[in-house]
Amino acid sequence: MISLVYVSTATRPISEQELLHILDISRRNNRKLGVTGILLYSGGRFFQVLEGEEKNVLDIYQHIAKNPLHRSPLVLSQGPIQERNFGQWSMGYRHVDSAVDKEQLEGYCALLDRNMEAEEFSKKSNALVDMIYQFKEMM
Repeated sequence: MISLVYVSTATRPISEQELLHILDISRRNNRKLGVTGILLYSGGRFFQVLEGEEKNVLDIYQHIAKNPLHRSPLVLSQGPIQERNFGQWSMGYRHVDSAVDKEQLEGYCALLDRNMEAEEFSKKSNALVDMIYQFKEMM
């Protein structure tokens, strides 16, 4: 079993309704494949953790990377795991654009607010991965 964490930039503005539609489809597909995780959306960027059997996780990531909705997908972290961190969710979700969310997130470092290309996130990947996992505690 592996965990894969990536960031990508939306190629166009995405409405909350569209995000919820994407989430619904993702949850159905993930349940079938035994994949769990969390999706964060902030400032036109997707931050996602996928957990499950290696083939299934990599297949889903490749599908996402080819999706025209995503630009510059970048894997921040990938590796084997002994147990799932998001085992109870086929796909947890949080739209992180409100100040309340940011104030409640311990260690929030404003990286989600910066207008950076996905490649620039690689320099701060550890901080981003830690922040994504902190959202689990807020949900």
